[in-house]
This record gives sequence, structure tokens and C-alpha cells, in this order.
Amino acid sequence: MVSLKLIALFTLTSTFILSVIPASLQNECNNAKDCALNISNEETAEIEKTDEWKENEWNKWKLKLEDNWKQFNLSLIKEKNEWIQNVTKDWNEWMQNMQHKWTHYIENMDESHKSHILEKSLTWNNADWENWVNTELKGLIDNEWQNWINQIESQRYTWIEDKWVHWRSYQILTWLKSDWKHDENICWLRKEYIEWNKPSKVRNTGGWLKWKERIYKQSLEWLYWVQNKEKIIQNIKCSGWIRWKDDKNKIFNQWKECFLNNWIREEKWNSLFNDKQTLFLRQ
Repeated sequence: MVSLKLIALFTLTSTFILSVIPASLQNECNNAKDCALNISNEETAEIEKTDEWKENEWNKWKLKLEDNWKQFNLSLIKEKNEWIQNVTKDWNEWMQNMQHKWTHYIENMDESHKSHILEKSLTWNNADWENWVNTELKGLIDNEWQNWINQIESQRYTWIEDKWVHWRSYQILTWLKSDWKHDENICWLRKEYIEWNKPSKVRNTGGWLKWKERIYKQSLEWLYWVQNKEKIIQNIKCSGWIRWKDDKNKIFNQWKECFLNNWIREEKWNSLFNDKQTLFLRQ
């Protein structure tokens, strides 16, 4: 006999499985039979297949699941590689925009920010300006890079995770919504919540306990399978991306150092001097 602890654990496991299935996807797989609690004699005979037959159906479904996974895995890797190519184009465009933006930083500077810099730089010499370039200006450029790369990385992880969750949810629903499985679940649920509404009405619970035990076992196998594939999904998320990000980070840092050195060498801050003199006159 199945212990109460086992049944409770099954309930928690089943609840978890259903909780990760998007509602929209469940609706796609639902049909009119979901509302039918009256099961015909033919349907009753169908769900009274032997335990060996039901176990065989589960094993066949798992084999098909593995085939489907191989196809999904290959398609995900292909899409990931295409994504890398597209984001490389975005990166090149972003770098061009960065070059233009920071080359014309002073002339396009917000007036309030410009006034702030002018006020605090009234007594600065070239060494002070070099320090400002290597700290504040450098920090502004670094922040822009971090914001851009973090956004791209978040989009990548979210995109892969969404596809993975949707795919695996659909797969388990093909099992839960199979005709005989659906009818069996409805039959036992009807007994639990309608026929067995009082302890005195509970009869012949052997089949019900086997049903509970079978679903509990299948739930554990499914969760174990998902956990193993989750490792592959995490690898897909990182594979190629870490190297791409490191390569682009090196290129960005090289460009940044060259840009800041040119800024210092050409003493770009001199373009602010006229505004500084104007500020003096206003004071």
C-alpha cells in the first residue's frame, strides 16, 4: 500500500509540474472532453488496461520524447548561432554610434551637466583634466558598455529560457492529455471528489492507489529528465556567448583606451574654455 507520505509527495510533485505549464499552452491542448465527467462503459474499459500496458505506453512516450528533444536541441543551437551573427551586426553599429557620440561629447553635452563641469573645473590644470578623463569620463563610457551588454545578455537568456519552458510544457501535456490517460485521470478524480465524498462510500481503492503510485513515479522520472536537460540548456545559454562577450570586451577596452588617450593628447577640454570665460563674466 502507498503511504500517506508518498501520496502527499506525489501531490506536491504533480502540482509543480502543472505550475510550470503556461496557461495559454494548456488552453491550446484543452477541448470539450475536459468538462465531461461522465465516462462511458467503453471508456471505463479503456482505462482498465493492465498495469503492464500502461507502463509500456509511458516508456514509448519517453522514447518519443528523446527523439523530440534531439530535434529541439539541434534547432535551438542553430537559432543560437544565428542570434550570435545578428547581435554581432548590432555590436558593430553600436560601436560606430559610441565613436560618434563621445567624439562630439562636449558639443552635445546637456547644458546643466556642462555648467556643473565648468563650475568645478574653474581652477583645474591639465593634470586635473587628465584625472577627470581617466575617472569620470571613463566611468560614463564603461557604464554605457555594461548597460548594453547586460541588456543583450538578458535578452539572450530570456529568449532561450522561454523556448525551453514552452517546449517542455507542451511535451508533458501530450502525455497528460492523451485519450486514455485523460479518461483515467477524470475517472479517479470523479471518484475522489464526487463519489467518495464521505468515508463510508469509499470502495475498492486498490486501483486508485496504483494510479497514485504510477503518477508519482512518472512525475519523478519527468522531473529528473527535465533536470538533466536543464544542464544542457544552461550550456547552450553560455556556449559561444562567454567567448563572444570576452572578445568584444577586449575590443571595446582597446577602443576606449585609445579614445581617452587621444582626448588627453588633444586636450579636448579646451573647447570648454570659452564657456568658462562666459561663466566668469556672469559671476
